Amino acid sequence: MRSKSRFFVPGPDKKLGNKYQLLECLGDGSYGWVWRAERIEDGAIVAVKIPKAQGKTNDDLEEGKGLIGKTPHANVVSLNWMGRVPPEREWYAIDMEYFPAVTLSEMLDRNQDGFVTSYARLLSYYDQVLLGMEHLHSLGMSHGDIKPQNILVNAELVKITDFGSSLLPEDMYARSRENGGTILYSAPEVVGATRISRRGDGRFLADIYSLGILLYQLITGRLPHDTLTQVARHAPFPRPIEISSSICQELDGFVTKALEHDPRNRWASVTVMKEAFAQIRRTQLAYSPVRTATASGQRYEDWSSTAQQLADNGHFGQAEAVARSEFQATGDPLALLMMVRAAFTEERYFDGLKSIESQPTALNSTDQIGSELRRLALTGYLETRQVSHARSLIERCLLDSSNSPEMELTKASILAMDAEYQGAVDILLDLNRRLPQRPAILKRLVMAYEQLRDLGKAQAFLKAFRKVAPDDVWGMSRQEVFLGLGVA
Repeated sequence: MRSKSRFFVPGPDKKLGNKYQLLECLGDGSYGWVWRAERIEDGAIVAVKIPKAQGKTNDDLEEGKGLIGKTPHANVVSLNWMGRVPPEREWYAIDMEYFPAVTLSEMLDRNQDGFVTSYARLLSYYDQVLLGMEHLHSLGMSHGDIKPQNILVNAELVKITDFGSSLLPEDMYARSRENGGTILYSAPEVVGATRISRRGDGRFLADIYSLGILLYQLITGRLPHDTLTQVARHAPFPRPIEISSSICQELDGFVTKALEHDPRNRWASVTVMKEAFAQIRRTQLAYSPVRTATASGQRYEDWSSTAQQLADNGHFGQAEAVARSEFQATGDPLALLMMVRAAFTEERYFDGLKSIESQPTALNSTDQIGSELRRLALTGYLETRQVSHARSLIERCLLDSSNSPEMELTKASILAMDAEYQGAVDILLDLNRRLPQRPAILKRLVMAYEQLRDLGKAQAFLKAFRKVAPDDVWGMSRQEVFLGLGVA
């Protein structure tokens, strides 16, 4: 299904289905609208997020599902419900705690030329962010997009929000990283990827790097890197104490440890960070309670800044042209990756594949960019129904992803496209044992067993699918077909 954006215009009665009375639009961003709303069933005032990419599957639109039903935390925005709003079940919405606040980004922007404030206030904010992140990680949930825009402040209370890039270990799919502005807060190991890895503790260690970027910005008034290429290569940057003499050695060391290039050399966990930070916070306040003003400096820009800004504004063809010019001049594989991503975003798969196939060395590279190029090539071959080419890549992509469930599901789909239905069923049954009640797996089992003419098993898995996705149109239509065939 294409993930086309849709424009949400509330009706004259300002109601969203029979569930919400919309009161005020709080924000209209690139990826969705947020409304202050009254929940009709109980009169509670909540925030309702309505994603723009309504054509995506429910699985892709979920955000922070690991928080639903869990004990609320003071420093994390609570999530109450998510799904297609009844009775039409057309619009997907996310029901969240309403927390009137400004973002930390807005607070920083008001003083973007450097400001003087108390370390007590800044470090209190940061301490609360650590507490919120510790809670998320204790649930096995990474955030994946820590930045000032996703931190809300009301007086002295801080809450983390926006879980569009969050991951749980059991998630079927990795989350797309579509927001270019996030790149400057990202760990180097994930900059080249459009999908976030779930391998081991990698997703938590990437969060720790982002926490380091956040603190660097809070105490220096700037970011360590200005461009995507600088982040990807972990270009040298000044230590905090080189920017401001009011920063103590201990706080400087705390930040630089979080920003280590090798994830294994960073803080081992947010809990360890929080415990160390308690003493460092006291040391800093004793050393200098006032954060001195620092010159913001001139922001450095390169081709990647231009290309990313064009892509952020929807000018993907122009972004591709900038990246292509850089690649032709320097052979930078990151430019090749940006070319392909721009073409694929506009669904120009043949153009993107042509760029990839012309550079076999980059495609076979063992680094993160090579891995991402292979994943994109696999996507392109499937979109253009070049099954033999997809088969030639799938095993390497499985190795790249440490046999992720998402890639195993892709292999099953490739086998089914090649009419190897039993092989597809074998993979799907194994996935279903490990990850039960996943609609994507159950749906493919129904289709595979139909092709094998085993309608009994197809009906059994359709029943399981309808239980977890009762409002799915495909499931309802297949149920009607089965009833017509007399399959109970």
